[in-house]
Amino acid sequence: MASVVTVLGSWTVKPETPTPQPRIHKLSNLDFHISFENYTKQVYYFPPSSRDDLVASLKASLSRVLVPFYVLAGRVRKAEDGHKLEVDCNDAGVSFVEASAPDASFSDWKNMALCSIEQHLNPSEVAITDPDTAPIFKVTKFKCGGIALGILTAEVVLDGSSFFAFVNAWSEIHRGLPLSRPPVFASNIFQARQPPAIILPVRDYYSSPIYNTHSAKATDVTCEYVVKIFEMDPDQVDDLIRDVHSGPYSYGRPPTSFEATSAMIWKAITEARDLQDSIITSYVYAISLKGKNRWNPPVPASYIGNSIHSPCLTAKAGDIKSRHLSYAARLFHEDILSTTQEHMQSAIDWMEMELGRGRKINLNGDFVSGTGIYSTSLHSFPVYSVDFGWGKTVHYSLVMQPPWYGNGVTVILPSPRGGRHRRLLISLPAIHMKKLVNHEFFRKYTTLE
Repeated sequence: MASVVTVLGSWTVKPETPTPQPRIHKLSNLDFHISFENYTKQVYYFPPSSRDDLVASLKASLSRVLVPFYVLAGRVRKAEDGHKLEVDCNDAGVSFVEASAPDASFSDWKNMALCSIEQHLNPSEVAITDPDTAPIFKVTKFKCGGIALGILTAEVVLDGSSFFAFVNAWSEIHRGLPLSRPPVFASNIFQARQPPAIILPVRDYYSSPIYNTHSAKATDVTCEYVVKIFEMDPDQVDDLIRDVHSGPYSYGRPPTSFEATSAMIWKAITEARDLQDSIITSYVYAISLKGKNRWNPPVPASYIGNSIHSPCLTAKAGDIKSRHLSYAARLFHEDILSTTQEHMQSAIDWMEMELGRGRKINLNGDFVSGTGIYSTSLHSFPVYSVDFGWGKTVHYSLVMQPPWYGNGVTVILPSPRGGRHRRLLISLPAIHMKKLVNHEFFRKYTTLE
């Protein structure tokens, strides 16, 4: 179906109360390890709203929420040392766009995960260090009255938990409620020791010259990439957990759903790629430092910024393919248990030294040749409880524009069905995606949307 999204108006929204100047927000080294050069695109879909002043009210509440979230209204720039980025909290504001999709209705698609005009619900990506660019909020009204809210934010400023905290805060203010969790901007929580001390080996990252584009987002642009969504219902999740727990490499207790799902993804994609047995395959995932006993002193739940560590697991492709599913699950289990604060602090100190040399920090996975997987899990975030006052989210989408996100990117998402339903968003070259879709092992635990 061909549908046009028409822009009706655009504005710059600034904090309702000016931020005291000058104010600079220093980014932590953890912000730089995923310092992708572009904004992240996300879209919320909401039911129809009867408010005639919807756009005006959203602009007003956005202006109010930017007061505590003042960093978002600033501009990312190079720091004086020339090696790091920082945010000039100058109240330059964010872009707010009103648009219309007069020929499209939510019912045009079996479910909104198949929305064919989604790429038009957000503007094209732009470089975060361009002084003329800013986070963008785009409200699009469909023919049926449904509302899409497209949001572009810089991942160096907001990781997943921070982004959802911001959207929740905005929705609270829009409904006239006080903030349940005022934001905490305190990047010094993850500062390097002085002098930096690398006590434990740094396995999970590597540095490269700034001009080197071999990073987590670099891909073979000549390859045809496909992004597909797979559903996991509670019965499939339970079957997967049981199969891991009954396997020869089980480890006493049942695996978490994350361990089991990640193991299944690693095994299925490795087999779909048909990698040679001797090839080393990698799986990069995220550990939240907000988790229990992960950091001392504990990271505030309302901390805004990147608070994740990105371990890189490696194994021979032959072992992942030939051994029971429980083998890969055990690798995740043992890696998570063995990751200590010192592992992460040593990585932060190493980053300090490498950034000081004018080098770029990269995730230590190969997302170009087709041997690595980059995974992030958002399934625990309250995506579908967001409510601006006219109804909760009916669909949420992390918009992946291949090949920008990479060969073997997987995102574990919550499902609009709620409960223990899961969605898997996977980006692969078309030839490997075809094999994955038809893979008997993978189909046992997932259903193609």
